[in-house]
Parts: sequence; C-alpha cells; structure tokens
Amino acid sequence: MFRLSGKKRVLKIKFLAVILMCIYASKTYALILEDLIKDGKLESTLSQKKIGYYIGSFDPLHLGHESVVNHILEQNLCDYVLIYPAWGGDGYKNRTDVHIRLDMIFTAFKDHPKVIVTKLTPAELQGALMERSDDLVEGKPSVTTKFKTEYIGITGSDAALDTSKDPKKLSVFMRGIQIPEKYKEHTIGGIIAIPVKSFIVSIRIGDSIDSLKGEFSDRAIIKTIPSDHQDLSSTKVRTIIKNGGTLGQGFVSQGVKDIIEKNELYRE
Repeated sequence: MFRLSGKKRVLKIKFLAVILMCIYASKTYALILEDLIKDGKLESTLSQKKIGYYIGSFDPLHLGHESVVNHILEQNLCDYVLIYPAWGGDGYKNRTDVHIRLDMIFTAFKDHPKVIVTKLTPAELQGALMERSDDLVEGKPSVTTKFKTEYIGITGSDAALDTSKDPKKLSVFMRGIQIPEKYKEHTIGGIIAIPVKSFIVSIRIGDSIDSLKGEFSDRAIIKTIPSDHQDLSSTKVRTIIKNGGTLGQGFVSQGVKDIIEKNELYRE
C-alpha cells in the first residue's frame, strides 16, 4: 500500500487547511455589533460610513422588511443597515418578547454581510455608537456619532405619517437624546438613541406622503421605496395564523417561520 512520506503528509495537511480557510473566508455573514466591539473592529468598520438605522416592531419580521433592507443595500443608499426592534416596556402594543423577535432578525439576516445585528439594549447601543454632545435637543442632553459615521433613518410610511401628526413624538424621533434611566430598556430608548441626518421611507400600499413635502421631522426624505410586498404587513401575518391559516412562501423566511411555529406565536 502506498503511503505518503512524513514531509508530504505535512504538506498535504497544510494544503487542505488552506482550502478550508478559503471556503470559510468565502462565506458571508451578518455583522454582529457585539463581535465588532469585542474584536476591536467597530471603528474601522463604521468610520465615515453611511449606516441605515431601521427600527420597527418586526412582530413578526416578514419578507417586506427584508425587501426594504435588500433594496437599500443593492442601490448603495447605505453602506450597512442596522436593524433594530422596538424593545418593549411601553403600552403601545402587546408585542412578542423582544428576544424572540431578535432571534427572527438574526436568523433572517444571518447571511447578509452588509446588515448589522445586535442584542444590545437601547442604552448599550447608544453607548457603543455615540458620545456625549454639548448641544441640547428639546432642552435635553444629546449625543453625537462616533467615528464620523452618518446615520440615515429608515421607516415605513405609516410610521412617518403617524409621527408627523404628533409634535411630541416628532420632536424626539431619531434625534439622539441621551437615554434617561427609565428608557434604558424601552422602545422610546431605541427611538431616541441615534441621531439621523435624513430618511428613507418605505411606502405601504394606499399610503401617500405628499403631505410631508419631502421632509420628515425637519430632515430630508432622500428616497422613497415602493415595497415589493406592498400588501404584506405583520398584522396580516398574525391574522392568518390566528385564523388557523398557513403561511405560504411569500410571507416570511423559513427561519422566521420555524421560530413562529416553535414558540406557537400568534395563535388564538
């Protein structure tokens, strides 16, 4: 039986190791904010970049949400998109536990190298990406971005229209206010955590934002996106499940569907 010499055997092992490294390097994964911090790569990754800040309930995260993110990245409107769920703690909606919704986000975007995911609380997120500013916003201490990063707010037309009618909400929406103790793990904390310079608005079917006249919260709307899934909403997905229906391929990704079924979400 033919056997490799010791030297050839070592060379073969090294060759296989190089092949495995190349295969591993060719795979793409979402950027986990905690890993960037731990590995000391946060500044080099975000420095002088445009980051889309996409907040929402994502209850559940559906293909319409994914389409918005993909469109923004494919059109080079942002270098990265940071997708962040409403944290909870408020009485606005009886949302699914935020950790389950975070699992949906991590699962859906696990192979997107330009998507940033995180499980940091709003206060921790602000602490990682922002630094204190001497300026005041609505009479409150504010923050400014680290690393000369520019943040662009991403929101749906329904949220933009609703918020524009409420001066109180409008005055703090994505303004970069230092998060007070009571909002450190709260939906409002995520809303005020990061100051954005402009907005991208995803247009839901039947909505018109002409009344906003190209601005939202006194900042320019630089792009509107007609969703590829205009008739799709989280409410529609929940209603289908509640009524005993089955989710087809056009509603949520398989990973999100598995999480919904595993946790028996949205049933009567």
